[in-house]
Amino acid sequence: MDLKLLEDFVCLAQLQSFTAAARERLVTQSAFSRRIKALEEWIGADLVNRDCSPLELTPQGKIFYDEAEVILRRLYKCREAVRALGKDSEREIAVAAQNSIAQTLFLDWVKRIERRFGSIYVRLVSEKLIDCVELFTQGHVDYLFCYAHQDIGLPLDSSRYGYTIVGKEKLIPVSVPDGNNGPPLFALPGNMEAPVSFVAYTHESLFGKAIDKLIQQKSHHCYLRRHYENAFSHTLKSMVLERLGFAWLPCSSILTDLRDGRLVRAGDEHWDLEFDVRLYHHAGDSELEQAVLATSKEMGERCQGP
Repeated sequence: MDLKLLEDFVCLAQLQSFTAAARERLVTQSAFSRRIKALEEWIGADLVNRDCSPLELTPQGKIFYDEAEVILRRLYKCREAVRALGKDSEREIAVAAQNSIAQTLFLDWVKRIERRFGSIYVRLVSEKLIDCVELFTQGHVDYLFCYAHQDIGLPLDSSRYGYTIVGKEKLIPVSVPDGNNGPPLFALPGNMEAPVSFVAYTHESLFGKAIDKLIQQKSHHCYLRRHYENAFSHTLKSMVLERLGFAWLPCSSILTDLRDGRLVRAGDEHWDLEFDVRLYHHAGDSELEQAVLATSKEMGERCQGP
C-alpha cells in the first residue's frame, strides 16, 4: 500500500472535506477521491460516509483513523532516526518545533546559524506541542521551538531547562472576504441571533487555551458558533479558505494571503493575541551549541526592538 494513501485519509478525516483535503494534498479533487476509494478497496470497508455534510467517518473509518495517525507518526520518527545515522554529530542538531514555527521562523534561524558556523545537518521533527515537549524532555532532540503566552503555563520544568526568546508571533482573527475586496464574510463579534462561525483550535492546545481566555474577558464579549476544530493552524487555514468560518491564525504564516486579499481581518487589533517564540535547550558548550545560542539571542534582541 502507498504511504500517501494513509496521509490522504488522515488529512481528509481532519478537514472533513474532500475539497479542502485535496487542496492541502496538492491534487485535484477527482484524483484525491480516487485515492481514498483505492484505500477503501485495499482495506475492504467504507471509511467515509459521503452522504453527510460535513463529511463523517464510518465506524470502520474511526477505528482506522486512530491507528493510521499512530502508524504515520512512528514511520516519520523512524525515518528521521535512520536518516540521522552516519551523520557528523559535531555538525548535527535535532530540533522539535511546533508546526507553524517549522514553516516560518525556523527557516530563518537555520540560515543564520549556517552563516555563523557553516553547513550543518538538521533533523527537524514537527509535531503538536505536547509531542515536541516529550521528545525534548526525553532527550531525543537537542532543541525545542515553541510558542509561549504570559497567561498559559508550559509543561516544562523551568528549573531544568533554559530558554531564549527568539521571536514574536501574533494570532489575528481572519476570514475570507465577502466578494472581491469586500468585508470579512465572518466577522467578530457576532450577535445572539446570528453567532459567527468559528474554526477553532482544540481546547487543550496552547492557542486554544489562550483564545478561550480571550473570549471569556468582558472586554471581548462575542457570540461564536464553534464549527470545526483542529490542533494545527495550517489545517484551520484550509478550513477558512473553504469558507467554513473565521479563525485566529499566526500572522507570519498568512502575510501573502492578507496582501493578496485571499484573507482579511475578521476583527480589529484588540482581538489579537501575542506570543513569544522560545527556544529551549539542554546544557552544552560545544562550538555548534554556542553558535546556536548566540544566533538565537541575536534574533531575540532584534524582535524586542530598541
